[in-house]
Amino acid sequence: MSEDDSHYLIERFEDQLRQNQAGFFDVDELEEIADYYLETGQLQRALLAIDMGGDLHPYATTFAVKRARYFVASHQLDLAKEAIQTAEGLSPNHPDLEWVRGQLLMRLGKNSEAIASLRKALQAAEDPFPIQAHLASLYTAIGQFHHAVKVLKAMLREEPKDDHLLYMLAANFDMAGHDDKAVEWFKLYLDQYPFSETAWYHLGAAYFRLDELHLALDAMDYALVIDENFTAAHFDRGRILEEKEEYKPAITAFESAIDTDEPNGFTFYRIGICQQALGKDKKAMDAFVHAIKLDEDLDEAWIELAILYGENKRLFEAIQHAKKALSLDPDNPDYYLVAYDLYMQLGLLLEAEKMLKMVLKTLRIEAPAGLLDYAKSLLEMNQTDAAHSVLRMGLERHADAPEMWAIYVGFLFAIQELPMAKQHMREGLHRYGSSFGTHLLMHYPKLGEDPEINEELNTHLPQA
Repeated sequence: MSEDDSHYLIERFEDQLRQNQAGFFDVDELEEIADYYLETGQLQRALLAIDMGGDLHPYATTFAVKRARYFVASHQLDLAKEAIQTAEGLSPNHPDLEWVRGQLLMRLGKNSEAIASLRKALQAAEDPFPIQAHLASLYTAIGQFHHAVKVLKAMLREEPKDDHLLYMLAANFDMAGHDDKAVEWFKLYLDQYPFSETAWYHLGAAYFRLDELHLALDAMDYALVIDENFTAAHFDRGRILEEKEEYKPAITAFESAIDTDEPNGFTFYRIGICQQALGKDKKAMDAFVHAIKLDEDLDEAWIELAILYGENKRLFEAIQHAKKALSLDPDNPDYYLVAYDLYMQLGLLLEAEKMLKMVLKTLRIEAPAGLLDYAKSLLEMNQTDAAHSVLRMGLERHADAPEMWAIYVGFLFAIQELPMAKQHMREGLHRYGSSFGTHLLMHYPKLGEDPEINEELNTHLPQA
């Protein structure tokens, strides 16, 4: 049936509903009407069509199957089970029966059984497309992305210009980590359909993830030549330029994204990041403020404002913004580190120590070697006090561990706290003997080149 015929059929059915009339429809017509409403989520009207089909054509078993579909779609799963059993009794070989069973099993979380039913349904289906859609969604949901890719490719052979399918395919390539295969597939696709802005966009996104920035930019430009109002392409073009450290054109691209659609906070956030990179802190701050006005749950913008306020010595405002970021993302160790630095500047040492403990908790760092690695990363960020505090906490956690004691001593030598380092080294040697010395030289081998330290180690270590 043509699209015009289908449209006329639905109009005729709805006219009769409005006028409360009981006209006649044959089995095929009521099947199509019920399918239309089931697929568009208009479940009450689907039920009316199914009921009418059962009344007008009591021997047509297809409506028993569609009733089961209705119960699955409306989440009435117990009734759906009963309806499937009824339909199976009337028509055990109905081609849609396994499809409905597969949908029910999906809702029940029985994924392996659902896949088996849907694959079986495909073998008997006159129109495999809607069954493939369920199968692809299920494969995606359970993380079997390579299977989803296969199904979506088959669907695109039938509907090659379906943008939603292209998005789904690109997403599954991405989640599978197969960006190289995505590039290969979209290039072949574009050989056949060179004016698909969606395909150019996804080719560009795959190149971007592969760090092929020039090719990514070219692909986004092609997408925008075809559709100059393609918001996502403008935005991703900005992200590519930002990655290339071309911040001014990146800002222009982000502004184009804003011009072609409703403005959103994340785009203003990216503009703020670029303004920061250009050293324009006032403009960056304006962009971040605008971002949180549009999206008050944008924790990234709140924390950037906290950093900027801190750099401008507006410390109480900075703390409030850091707290807001932490309330939105309480598992982000970087946010606690920002709050730590702000509390230290305010002289609120107890609060600062709480923030540092939360850093370690969110990072789930427990072992002494892990604490050392984190302390080294803090040193690289010029956070010497924070690194020192981390290792002191390590000593509290591992009070009887010679490795932790050795790590702390080596750190003190590294930051040139020499009197304290030597005092703790003597205590470590007294408490742990050769075990302390072994760990010290393992983590800080260059200390073994210092004659004074070597002499101290030899003096306090047991003689052979």
